[in-house]
Amino acid sequence: MVTIGDIAKEANVSKTTVSRVLNNSSLVDENTRQKITELIEKYNYVPSTIARNLSKRESSTIGVIIPEIDNPFFGEMLRGIMDTMEQVGLTVMCFNSGDKKEKDMKALAILRQNGIKGLIYTPAIDYSGNEEQSMLKKWLQSLDSPVVVVDRELEFLQNADGVFFDNELAAYKATEALIQSGHKKIAIINAELDRILARERQRGYERALKEHNIEVNDKYIFLGDYTENKAYQLSKQCLNLEEKPTAVLTCNNNTTMGFFRAKKEIGIEDSEIVCIGFDNIKALEFFDINFNYIERSVYSMGKKAADLLLQRIKNPDQPRIKYIIEPKLVIKHI
Repeated sequence: MVTIGDIAKEANVSKTTVSRVLNNSSLVDENTRQKITELIEKYNYVPSTIARNLSKRESSTIGVIIPEIDNPFFGEMLRGIMDTMEQVGLTVMCFNSGDKKEKDMKALAILRQNGIKGLIYTPAIDYSGNEEQSMLKKWLQSLDSPVVVVDRELEFLQNADGVFFDNELAAYKATEALIQSGHKKIAIINAELDRILARERQRGYERALKEHNIEVNDKYIFLGDYTENKAYQLSKQCLNLEEKPTAVLTCNNNTTMGFFRAKKEIGIEDSEIVCIGFDNIKALEFFDINFNYIERSVYSMGKKAADLLLQRIKNPDQPRIKYIIEPKLVIKHI
């Protein structure tokens, strides 16, 4: 890792001068300030307040970055992580990226500054571009700590352990179950396909249709952003079609809530259109809704990620571990 001394040496100034630039002191002339600032940006240098005097091995903090703090999926996953870390006396420092790359980077900068023992990370975006991948790799390497990726796989991070769900198989099984119950007009409410999760779920949906000789009809495909409000808007479009679908696959719990909100507003009965969604939503039980869902033990995913990180901390040279969770359908009425 680049130190304040490295910056000072390359700029041919004292460490005090670099420190003054970092603290926005007016005691540094503009030319020197610009030279030091350019070096700080070049090396992606972040001053450390804790890790400067404390090695990573001595840190008792685990970093967690999740993309949607308001999504019950990630709340339950975080509970699994925290329960596991508390048992071994480690503190969890959690950040919410809001699915924004900039917030991912800000969280990584703060974690690097404070010094962490390891990181559990669900990426905000796919990081599909070469420049984005290079930037993320640089930030993760600068942590000098093991990383476990959860839920959203980044294939270019070949050394990171991971806990993932078989999204394609889940969507395939759900769509196939609907087909086997006699449904042919099956809609999907998904996210835009620039997201890896959306692509995987879309592949499973379309594969099931094709294997059962059912046309993949664009009018039954609705792509949004996995938020409840967007799903509500898309669901209204779907449910107002002249030739309505008889079944719908909703691709996350926010999407499911948006769908049921639209369904209730329009006044469509459960018998008119059925739904299978990703993840259980306990609140729906209070309204006697026969909700069909794809079950994945999210709490267990969090615990598994925490266990993998603890294993990696103890055995840094062990082979990479990639854990895949298979889906289970919970069908009440289709």
